[in-house]
Amino acid sequence: MASEPGGRLIELISGARRVALVGLAKNTGKTQTLGAILAEHDGEGMNVGVTSIGRDGEEHDVIDARIQKPRIHLREGTLLATTAGLLRASGLSHERLRQTGVRTPLGEVVVARLAEAGIVEVAGPSGAIDVRAVSEAMEELGAERVLIDGAIDRRAASSPEVADGLVMATGAVLGRDPAQVVASTANAVELVRLPRAAGVDARAWEAPAGTPRDDGEPAASEHDGQLLLSRRLLLGAEPEQIAALLRAHSRADTLLVRGALGERFLEGLLLARVERAGRALRIVAADPTKVFLSRRGPDWYRRQGIAIEVLHTIELKAITVNPLSPQSHSFDSKELRELIRAAVADVAVVDVLDPSYGGGPG
Repeated sequence: MASEPGGRLIELISGARRVALVGLAKNTGKTQTLGAILAEHDGEGMNVGVTSIGRDGEEHDVIDARIQKPRIHLREGTLLATTAGLLRASGLSHERLRQTGVRTPLGEVVVARLAEAGIVEVAGPSGAIDVRAVSEAMEELGAERVLIDGAIDRRAASSPEVADGLVMATGAVLGRDPAQVVASTANAVELVRLPRAAGVDARAWEAPAGTPRDDGEPAASEHDGQLLLSRRLLLGAEPEQIAALLRAHSRADTLLVRGALGERFLEGLLLARVERAGRALRIVAADPTKVFLSRRGPDWYRRQGIAIEVLHTIELKAITVNPLSPQSHSFDSKELRELIRAAVADVAVVDVLDPSYGGGPG
């Protein structure tokens, strides 16, 4: 049988040292995707490190206990960053290599090497900085690639601070109509692929936002037409305040956001731009994980004259598809993959359980 267009996942993620796996919802097949990647690395004899953003690996789905989740089998020699308690609970022989000092509700995260194959529940750090630290520790101890298991509610997994490659898992659980699944997937990809901002002034990005003025205008600082917005403005400003800020900084055509960029601010910005109709604005966030959009996507805002860009990007390496929604409905895998390929350019779309997929050891 012909292999899946785009090749095996181990080939698709080549060039990335740290790869994040993110599911767009529960039961999109992310765990099966991780299992396929691990099996392919095992077949190539590559040393792999595994961690997660928070806790994963529960045997049954937390929403529906009838759904038994796939278990991940780790081979002997795998490096793992999880808590000491979960390592002990696994009953597997292992060599503890490093105390990380990273604390979680389940205890301290440690780095260990498995002395025998088996299943271990993974509970890694919850923040990007700590995940990066434990990933670096595993690399220092010999990991040729680090796999980071994340989820849609753990946005830190797909931060460029953490990983340089991303595999996104989608599936039938996102909608009863294939068009719904395709639309949700395309929207998620659009966010991940926000364009890299060029020409951002480092002085503006690193400047202190200052303090609010006596006239009530939220704090901001400007350098050569680039305006750093304060967190206060982003979180609570009304359109009138945003309009006053734009008037006070009439030369500014780039707005810089060091924190979270949400729809409330963007909608206020649209109303505030009435006086500057026809003049485009660019708004720059740190990376895609800092941009929170649910009602309208970046392309819609672009058509309104507001371009959303980011300082740091992450490369989407592949999309994996689960055509089955547990206890509900299913789609034809090939048709769903073809629909997603038509909607999302320049990325491989695979189903690791379909016979056409070319993965597996060797």
